[in-house]
Amino acid sequence: MKTAEEPTSSLGQTLEWLRKELAEMQVQDQRLLFTLKHLHSVLEELRAESAHWEDVRSSGGTSPIRPRAGSEGRGHQPFSSRGLAQLLQGVDSRRSSLP
Repeated sequence: MKTAEEPTSSLGQTLEWLRKELAEMQVQDQRLLFTLKHLHSVLEELRAESAHWEDVRSSGGTSPIRPRAGSEGRGHQPFSSRGLAQLLQGVDSRRSSLP
């Protein structure tokens, strides 16, 4: 015959597991938010650079001098297309863990 403590113990373990999972999900959410913000800034930089070169091309300008654009002037590391591909493929995706 089962005692009254067994379900409580199991419930306690389940709740502890849920707390741990929620904490991990919060960390993952923060990483994803950081990644999203970074990708947004990279896209904005690319849009600005693309608009600049479209203006240069349409105005017939042939200046060999390239103005500082995007992250060059703000001390950010350039974002490689390989790094972008890894982010989009979910290389750092959350593990699946079940109780």
